[in-house]
Amino acid sequence: MGSAGRRRLRKADQLPLPAGEGAGVRDPGMSVVPDGRSAQALSPRFGPISRRLFRRFFDPVSFPDEAVECLAEHARRGSLVYVMRSAGILYYLFFVWAFARRNLPVPAAVCGFPRLLHRILAFFVGLPARTGKEGVIRALEAGQSAMVFLRRPALFRSQGSPLEDPFPDIVALQRRIDRPIFVVPQILIFKRAPVRLRPGIRDVILGSAEVPGIFHTMVSFLANYRRSWVKVGLPIDVAKMIEREPDAPDAIVARKVRGSLAVGIARELRAVVGPPLKPAERMIEETLRDRALRAELAREARRSQKTLEELERQARKDLEEIAARYSPAVLDGANTVGRWVFSRLYDGFHVDEEGLRVAAERSKYAPLVLCPTHRSHMDYIAITHMMLERGMTPPLVAAGANLAFWPLGPFLRRSGAYFIRRSFRGDKVYTAVLSAYVRKLIRDGYTQEFYPEGGRTRTGRILEPKLGLLAMQVDAWLAGTRDDLYFVPIAIDYERLMEAETYARELAGGEKVRESLRGLVKTARVLTRRWGEIYLQVDEPISLREFCARLGIDPQRMTPPQKKALIRALGHRIAWGMGRVQTLTAPALVASALLAGRREAEPIAALRERVHFLLRLADAKGRRMAPAARRALGGDLDPMIETTLRNFARDQLLEMEVLGGETYYHQRTTAAVGLAFYRNNISQHFAYESLLATALLSAPSLALSREALVEIAKALLHRLEGNVILPPEVDLAEGLEAAAHRLEAEGILVRDAEGWRALPEGAWALLLLRSYVRDIIEAHLIVVTAVERLAEEPMERKDVLRLCFETGRRLLAAGRVHCHESLSKVAFEQALTWLSKNDLLGTEEGKLVLRGRFEEKEARDAEAKALLELLRQP
Repeated sequence: MGSAGRRRLRKADQLPLPAGEGAGVRDPGMSVVPDGRSAQALSPRFGPISRRLFRRFFDPVSFPDEAVECLAEHARRGSLVYVMRSAGILYYLFFVWAFARRNLPVPAAVCGFPRLLHRILAFFVGLPARTGKEGVIRALEAGQSAMVFLRRPALFRSQGSPLEDPFPDIVALQRRIDRPIFVVPQILIFKRAPVRLRPGIRDVILGSAEVPGIFHTMVSFLANYRRSWVKVGLPIDVAKMIEREPDAPDAIVARKVRGSLAVGIARELRAVVGPPLKPAERMIEETLRDRALRAELAREARRSQKTLEELERQARKDLEEIAARYSPAVLDGANTVGRWVFSRLYDGFHVDEEGLRVAAERSKYAPLVLCPTHRSHMDYIAITHMMLERGMTPPLVAAGANLAFWPLGPFLRRSGAYFIRRSFRGDKVYTAVLSAYVRKLIRDGYTQEFYPEGGRTRTGRILEPKLGLLAMQVDAWLAGTRDDLYFVPIAIDYERLMEAETYARELAGGEKVRESLRGLVKTARVLTRRWGEIYLQVDEPISLREFCARLGIDPQRMTPPQKKALIRALGHRIAWGMGRVQTLTAPALVASALLAGRREAEPIAALRERVHFLLRLADAKGRRMAPAARRALGGDLDPMIETTLRNFARDQLLEMEVLGGETYYHQRTTAAVGLAFYRNNISQHFAYESLLATALLSAPSLALSREALVEIAKALLHRLEGNVILPPEVDLAEGLEAAAHRLEAEGILVRDAEGWRALPEGAWALLLLRSYVRDIIEAHLIVVTAVERLAEEPMERKDVLRLCFETGRRLLAAGRVHCHESLSKVAFEQALTWLSKNDLLGTEEGKLVLRGRFEEKEARDAEAKALLELLRQP
């Protein structure tokens, strides 16, 4: 599992480490003054028993590397005042140990801690027993650091009691000295529990999660120390605060410092525990009071024959059907099971730690809307598990109502799922209720997760985004619920997919099996197998406010056409971002090479050149690779290819045999759809190259002028609508030109006076690149051929689909199409939809009929001929 950006110390860290291997981490029993620190820097001394105890319980706590670097940098420039919300023995001992372990300044004075207790602890760790604001000032005058606690747990007071305020004295000192003083908000979180709006009896007696009592602190820490986190806010420069208002009294500046501290601590806390926890009933009641919802209900009452009271009852019923009943206890229990599930099912979970860190940082300033690819039901578990393990607020997940069956539905609802019907067009009450609920989630600051593709993709390609729920998110922001909203594209890739057999059956024409308890029990069989590795990658968060500005749209004066354009552009940007960070896995690369080759027996050696070519091309574009793919890029191809082929053979996607000392593979024609799923996972990485290759191969001379190339690619892109997503704000000609230069560097193309020409010895590479879209073109050809029957009589859509499969098998046998994966229900549906959108098919009395120019046989023949030209073999 990835661990960049986190620092969990183990036995290996007990001695000073050389630079580049955790430099700055040392044994606190040693007296060391790190470079750049004051000559009066302190080094605490722990006895052998305390060192052993603290190594065991304190070292597993996650202390982010970027936080350590930030503190070290500011310590070199000035003195640090560490500020925590709540006083406690454990907090003090932990941070003294943690700072010493990381060569950070240890506090020489403490304010907000009982004086007698501090003297005892200071003696215990060999530090000066300076307490109170006087001690803090003396430490800062000596160029040392200090620690300040803002509140102390108090019996029958869940928020604790306030302590003495050293900040006016700190401001006064900063006016007298040149050395900068930095006030640093920080928190230690060992129990991810949202703040309750109304404290319970336990909170009153033992302290709340924000200001816990000593018993609450000790029990919670011992139960969760391996899953605890340190969060450090942005240091506040007291000197700069003074510079902004040099004539302001010390008390006024100090009050602003405290205000900035409160905001910093609240942001760090909110990023981990989320917004204050409200009972589900309260969320429902507050949502039903939404002004826009009530106005829509009133309008609907005037339009319909129903009374306002009837519509309000309907709205309540719909909201109870939708709303999550989030329980942190249920989610934590589920995550415990999730750890076991992932360790049993998968060989590794690779996470983009830096991408997550950036998203977590953004969550301090505006709510996040996570937008993952949707390949498997495991997606729900993977993202929530990943965020919980890294101290991030788990999302409320928009799930399909098909998953609301007992017992899964109640469990998911308590784990943070809210359920949405697959279709609710025309139901104005339900639409208004769902919109109000989304506005409520954004207003309260919840992290959300929804799948822009709608359902799980059966083809492996990223589906064209569904814009309904996205439009509700945008509408909520436009209503002023928040200053900003961040959309975070995420890609989840699997080396082996649990649902692969189910998808293959559905694509071959089988009916989708409805989710049920019986199906859930059958799913338990997957626990007996291992499914390779998971890769979770995160694209740059998209600020909705900045996205509007880039489009030149003023949110205050937005017209309906502008809003429609905004939502469509945002959906496209999210989908492209999801594809941009997809991982190049070994199965995807090998499946691409397999499907681009001969369908009869081929030696493994034939795959090496294709796989290595794809790796070089992806590397030139800066794409993300699985570790095995990265190793293969260096030339060690055979281990990755052979392991992948063995896995495919075990999954009955191909057969292997040894002939004359060389290993050959035979593709199973019925398994082509399964291989295509893995291939299509990386098709977006080669979008421009596949357009370029298809266009050049359609020319008998394998040469095209730049103008002709763009025209053919534009027409092809139109036919591939919904299957190829190009980068936003990039001109098609510019993208094709860049792709051509990359292929020129590979020796596949050469430039001539007018455009580009393919070299005969590079034709294999063009065929490989065209294979990413060939099955779609062939599916269009099959559909165009099949709808010839509509010239004789209208047919129901299901009968046309059945006819498409029959036609496809006939064309395969005749050699007019070559890809068995082109016989796909999804591809046929997409082709029929494309014909309908272009007014070539219509519906009369529930049956499909020919429309427009397709009523003429010449037009149908011309379309088939154009498709055959795109499939030309060199």
